[in-house]
Amino acid sequence: MTETEKEIARQYELWTGKEPESLYLLPASGSARKYYRIIRNGESVLGVCNENIAENQAYFSFSLQFARIGLNVPALCHVACGETIYFVQDLGDCSLFSVLPDPWPQEPGCRIDSLYRTVIDHLARFQTAPVTYTKVYPVAAFDRTSMMWDLNYFKYFFLKLSGTEFSEPLLEKDFENLCDFLSGSTLQGFLYRDFQSRNILLKGDQPWFIDFQGGRKGPLAYDLVSLLYDAKANLPENFRRKLMEYYLGIASERIPGFAPETFQRDFHACLLLRILQAMGTYGLRGLHQKKDLFLKSIPFAIRNFSSAASLSPLPFQLPEIERIFKTLNNSRWASFQKPGSTELHVSIFSFSLKSGNLPSHPDHGGGFVFDCRFLPNPGRFETYKDLSGLDTEVIRFLSARPQVADFLQNCLQVVKPAILNYIERGFESLSLSFGCTGGRHRSVYCAESMARLLRQEFDVAVSVRHLNLPGKPAARSGTP
Repeated sequence: MTETEKEIARQYELWTGKEPESLYLLPASGSARKYYRIIRNGESVLGVCNENIAENQAYFSFSLQFARIGLNVPALCHVACGETIYFVQDLGDCSLFSVLPDPWPQEPGCRIDSLYRTVIDHLARFQTAPVTYTKVYPVAAFDRTSMMWDLNYFKYFFLKLSGTEFSEPLLEKDFENLCDFLSGSTLQGFLYRDFQSRNILLKGDQPWFIDFQGGRKGPLAYDLVSLLYDAKANLPENFRRKLMEYYLGIASERIPGFAPETFQRDFHACLLLRILQAMGTYGLRGLHQKKDLFLKSIPFAIRNFSSAASLSPLPFQLPEIERIFKTLNNSRWASFQKPGSTELHVSIFSFSLKSGNLPSHPDHGGGFVFDCRFLPNPGRFETYKDLSGLDTEVIRFLSARPQVADFLQNCLQVVKPAILNYIERGFESLSLSFGCTGGRHRSVYCAESMARLLRQEFDVAVSVRHLNLPGKPAARSGTP
């Protein structure tokens, strides 16, 4: 156990009087918060560790207020360690994003349509909730200063890091116009700030809402923009229009003084602001921090900007922003094509280093060999001993360990130049091998994970073979 895990377990025992049977770290999100699932007697809670006390206090304040008025938020169970550790209700791992179809059909099914309408019903309740803003993070209102923070995110973390040319004075003028318009919006309420499909969990087919610690007062349109133009969700345009009509009907009934025409103009402005802020995040995570997954969202954001042209017109022009996106539409950022080859076949093996027999591809006999024995070993625990890296329990164990994810990303960075070179030169074969002591847990998980990562990165054939799993399929293959 890490020191943080030991402290989470200790605080859990002080709170409940019982030791946890199982405790593991959940996969990392974009924040500094760490979430641990704690299981005892078949029941679970989440332990959260976050050193930012001001952010935690904002979460506690909104959580208690929302719970009192019956909104679907996880129960705050216990606070410890000077408010740096707290425990909340475990709602599971099924998010709205995880149930979305890919690719989208012409008409979304009844269940998806019903889910989104239910989510919009809840959104209207959040927006009109009688909350107080005594504890907020970082500010109490999404004001002009906050908007400029978001817009400068786009300028410094996307435009400058991507090398996209722009006129600083003209861009600043566009920023000023956008902020002036939105800061004067008359349709204000609770602004959730990150109201998107990954922050909406499904339990009992009802939506539950998490990650609202950044809430503040702001334009009503912002959260609907976040939901309908969630980049990776990629909702079809006709579905967005239907949901917009549904929201306008709900809001007209429930929100005093609601004006649909004003809201739709606010919506257009909020959409532009949200797209620019999101692209700044993609630049920070993808271009600066080298997390390639974030770069894959950039084409969706550029496409969303084009979709904004069909919305209610704004009473001002944004010529420099429009010129920038016209340039981006004709750039490599608009479509991330995976490098590919119909000739190259990547063979991935898992094996036992104890056996002493290194896998060898018959065509070229070499390749990359990675030693997984330094990684946490689930095989040492009775619970996992008779399982393998193909079983859900082992996958959860290893995917929750940050050092395993770091190892795989490092392996990927080593392998990528070779694959690009092989594609360019028309080679046909490359092999990767992952070894651990018994060839059943860590090496199997790493081989499967690397196959998934390569299929995301490249358009090449990938096969996986586990040499020390008797009774399991000998090989599986596929293309992205």
